[in-house]
Amino acid sequence: MLTVGKKMRDLRLAKHWTLSNLAKQSSMALSSLSRIETGRMTGTLESHIKIARAFGIRLSELYADLDPVGAPVEHRKGIPPNRFSSGNGAGFTILTKEGLQKKMLPVVLHLQAGKSSERAQASPGIEKFLYLLRGKVEVTAGKEQIRMDTGDSLYLQASLAHSLKNIGSHPALILSITAPPSL
Repeated sequence: MLTVGKKMRDLRLAKHWTLSNLAKQSSMALSSLSRIETGRMTGTLESHIKIARAFGIRLSELYADLDPVGAPVEHRKGIPPNRFSSGNGAGFTILTKEGLQKKMLPVVLHLQAGKSSERAQASPGIEKFLYLLRGKVEVTAGKEQIRMDTGDSLYLQASLAHSLKNIGSHPALILSITAPPSL
């Protein structure tokens, strides 16, 4: 499947450029270009315009021959196989195939009683929505501490440093939707 990131890499290699060369030519952060190229993020229209200009091509040329992101409907039965654990009582399950290639990333976070997630801080422009499916969780977002009970939701700019702590006596499950996708 040809994506913007793969197309960008092909164009970059054809010019014998490093990511550092592309960062200079596009006035973009090397880390953002790396995430786009590896599929960890899709980038924005603005970033795609900068990339196309750096290569001296039109935006339509950057998008030419790209495969569609996926089927218009994706039905998954049972528990998805994309389950990850940090080994310290926290983990997550990605709820869709090729989640980093989509426009949003739905994930279920798992926190054992008394355990915390790692502190996260995404690039500017990334949004996160949390919905507490089960348990009691305290979210630290910047200097704020927000207590969530089952059924509560929270929206935040993911560029704000944040973490979650299970303050209940049972495992907590949190639906997290990040847009654009970012882990």
